[in-house]
Amino acid sequence: MKYRIDGVELRIEPPGPDDQRVELTELDLWGAHTPEVWRAERFGGPRPYFYPIYRHGDLYSYSPLSLILLKGRLDLDRGFARQVSSPWFRYYSGTATVDREIERIGGPLDPTFRIKDTDRYIDALADALRRDVADAEARLPGTTNIVLCGGRDSLALLLLPWKNPVVVASGAPNFEFVRRFIAEHSPDFDLVELRDDDRSLLNLEMLVNCCRNRLEHCRYGPHLAKLADSFDRKVVFWQGSLADTFTTPYWRRYRHKSRGLKRLVERTADKIEYRREWSRERAAVRQWRYFDALWRRGAMWQGAHHSIIRQLTGALTLSAYHGPAMREVLQSVDLFAAVPHDIRPQLGERLLGAPVAYPETNPGPPKSRFRKGHSHLKPFLKRLAALGVPIRRS
Repeated sequence: MKYRIDGVELRIEPPGPDDQRVELTELDLWGAHTPEVWRAERFGGPRPYFYPIYRHGDLYSYSPLSLILLKGRLDLDRGFARQVSSPWFRYYSGTATVDREIERIGGPLDPTFRIKDTDRYIDALADALRRDVADAEARLPGTTNIVLCGGRDSLALLLLPWKNPVVVASGAPNFEFVRRFIAEHSPDFDLVELRDDDRSLLNLEMLVNCCRNRLEHCRYGPHLAKLADSFDRKVVFWQGSLADTFTTPYWRRYRHKSRGLKRLVERTADKIEYRREWSRERAAVRQWRYFDALWRRGAMWQGAHHSIIRQLTGALTLSAYHGPAMREVLQSVDLFAAVPHDIRPQLGERLLGAPVAYPETNPGPPKSRFRKGHSHLKPFLKRLAALGVPIRRS
């Protein structure tokens, strides 16, 4: 099936003989430039905790839109529709999707609390970063790595021993910080300044989002698509997603909560207890809550954004902090014991072999104004109907 959206041809094909497995794994879908949709008898291996994987019957995809188009209709999920129609909607959290016959699979990590020493944890993080990137490059020979840079988490990726060519991409206001960092630490890397003033793919962005995120935070899509096209889409986009939530004490307060829930929490004794010295039991509970938030918030926000960029650009989009080796480290760490402070300067020094001069600030880009109002249910359904896709509401 072919769909032309914003001048882009979106081709969704049923799985062929090479796209079928008895047991499908996360690495099949997120380890290489794979087809949009797979067929499998079952899903195996570790359950996904960050990268989005969706299922309809025996069909699997990183994109709910691909499964909807392959179905040939949308069976609207009323509960999902209510949540994403709220004016407070920021991101959808849960296993449901806009289509009640399509579900997201996976769940939170299970901590074992084995790594309690800070130096050991830093060594494990550095080793996992190197291993996961090296494995990805070995699976994808002849591709160019495009590292999307802003703050410390993504800048640390420029200190890795890449084998394939590397291009760095960054947008204002972080661009100047990234330029200085490259000049000091990675002078051989080319730098591209990203711009976010192109509305040409707005309808496509709306569709591939499937009401999962507020698109005001999903920037640079058209520029990234042009960048991928300039390399014949033989690229991998790399990000440093969510690393600050397990390399700084931020993990202690990283929560999944709605605006209404936030007001409630601020009035509870739990908010007061949080400011006191922690007991070991409470610290363990907090880490369980953190892993739950990583699944319900981080994976539904940043993880889904990876799939949005992937479908917009036709290029694999990965986080160097969420590969198979890093997963084992995260499941093993006791964050309360191993992360008493921001350990990213130590991690950078471990990667480079010398002290690293990180920017003092990470201002981040402003929200996208022209995407405002295009994330909710009504504009999505209107655009889907324009493609000729029937919508069932009962």
